Amino acid sequence: MEDKTLLEELLERSPDERMHKRKMDKAYQLMAMGLRDEADALFDEILAEEPFNRDAMTGKNLIARQKAVENRLEHLAERARPAIPEPRPDADPEEPGKAEESAPVREPRFKLLRSKKVRAVLIALFAVVFLVAIYCTCGYGYFR
Repeated sequence: MEDKTLLEELLERSPDERMHKRKMDKAYQLMAMGLRDEADALFDEILAEEPFNRDAMTGKNLIARQKAVENRLEHLAERARPAIPEPRPDADPEEPGKAEESAPVREPRFKLLRSKKVRAVLIALFAVVFLVAIYCTCGYGYFR
């Protein structure tokens, strides 16, 4: 539990601090509801009153990051749309087309390397081979 000084407790109970806290809570609620512009405006108000408020700066950075991700997703969707084949008018929407059935399924490369155990064994094997190579070359005088 955190010990607070009397001054900190009085500051937390002050009307200004409670109003700040309510604004901050409201801004984060708006951001969670997807109303980023309104939340951004509230964060701007808080930063106008207290320019170095970390919570408000974090909120603004989160909004900027969300907008950047959303723009990136829209850009990727626009690039992907031309690659999607148009449905044939005579095709049944519930049955997959012949092209979809015969399309080869590509397995990701190096799927086996995703396992931590396999990676650990490979690293250990590399270390053993390296040590054997050093031991063998010591007999020829390379490391004397």
